[in-house]
Amino acid sequence: MSWKIALLVALLNGVITAVVTAPVADRITKLHKVSDREGGRGMAVIFFFVPAGLIGGFLLGLLGTYLVHAVEWAQFWKATGVSLLLGQGALFAIAGVSMLSLPNPPKLDGQPLALEVEVFVPLARVPNGRLDPQYLTMSLYAGSEDNQYAEVDSAHIRSEKGYLVVPSSVRLNSRAVFRMFSFNVENTLSVTLDPLALFPSPTEKDLQWTDPTPMRLSKVTGTEYTYTDVLLRFRVVKVTNGAG
Repeated sequence: MSWKIALLVALLNGVITAVVTAPVADRITKLHKVSDREGGRGMAVIFFFVPAGLIGGFLLGLLGTYLVHAVEWAQFWKATGVSLLLGQGALFAIAGVSMLSLPNPPKLDGQPLALEVEVFVPLARVPNGRLDPQYLTMSLYAGSEDNQYAEVDSAHIRSEKGYLVVPSSVRLNSRAVFRMFSFNVENTLSVTLDPLALFPSPTEKDLQWTDPTPMRLSKVTGTEYTYTDVLLRFRVVKVTNGAG
C-alpha cells in the first residue's frame, strides 16, 4: 500500500470518527448518569472519548487502506469508504455494548414498578414512641449500578399492635437477581433484609403484601447473621403518570 494514501485516509477517518464520537459519548455518558459536577462529564467527552475516537479512527484508517491494498490515488475513495465503515462500526459496537450494561427496569403491563416497604419497629426500641424522620434512612441495594435511597413516608408513620410502622417507597430500576433493603436510625439501629424474596421481573402476585419477615443486624460478625425483632414487609406497585 502507499503510505501517502494510508496517512491521508487515516487522518480523514480519525477526524470524522472523533467528530461522531462527541455526540455518541455525550449520549452514552448521560445514560450512565456520569456526574456533570464541575464539568466532569463534558471534560471526559472532550479530553478522553474524542481523542480516543481520533486515535482509533486513525489506526482503522491505516487498516482500511491496507485491506484494499491501495497503491494508487484511484483507490483513495475505496480505502476511505472501508476505513469509515470500520471506524463507525467499531464506535457504534462499543456504544451498543456499553448500553447493554445499563440497568434494565422491570415493567408489568407496560408500566414501571416501585417497591413499597413497611418496617415494623417494636415500640420498646423507640424512645417516647417516636422516630424523628430526619434521622431515618432506608435504601435498596440491587448492585453497584443500582444502589439508591428509599423515600420515607414520614406523614404515614403509625403505631400498630406494639410496633411503630415506617413506610417508604423506591423505584425498581433494574432486573436484579439479588436485592437488599436496609433500615437505619442514626446511632441507634441498623438492620437489613437480604435477599428480598422478589424475582428479577415481578409478576401480579408481587402486588400483594408479603408476610412480615425478621431483619438482621446490618453489621455481620463471624459467618452468621443475627436476626432481630424488627420486621419488614413489601409489595410491588405500578407507577403511573411518573409518580413513584
